[in-house]
Amino acid sequence: MINVFIPHRWNYNDYEVISALLDRTKYKVRDYSVPSTSPFDSIDSRYNVDPQIKRQIRYASVVVCSNRPANSNGISIEEIKFAVAIGKPVVAIKITASTASDLISMNIPVISNRKDSLENWIRQNV
Repeated sequence: MINVFIPHRWNYNDYEVISALLDRTKYKVRDYSVPSTSPFDSIDSRYNVDPQIKRQIRYASVVVCSNRPANSNGISIEEIKFAVAIGKPVVAIKITASTASDLISMNIPVISNRKDSLENWIRQNV
């Protein structure tokens, strides 16, 4: 069993793509993400990352995000930075041709949007 957090923006389908990819792997997955079907009632904007989301990231054994350049803007990049700061393994799935500059600067590995690529990365990093 691996615990996963997927940082994402609501206006893209990255969460669904990554979640479906995780479902195809050989791993049992417990998802600690915040899907649009079950958002938190309130987010405290005084923080870069809301304490509720920090708790979800702490529960995760791995953080899986998309490489989408839009991740450099908004709260998803702050969630990724928080995960890196507390030592969580983070990987980006190649969903778009271009990769977010913040992911590149943080040396987040970008892997193919393939089941075997994700399984290999998990085996080596979790």
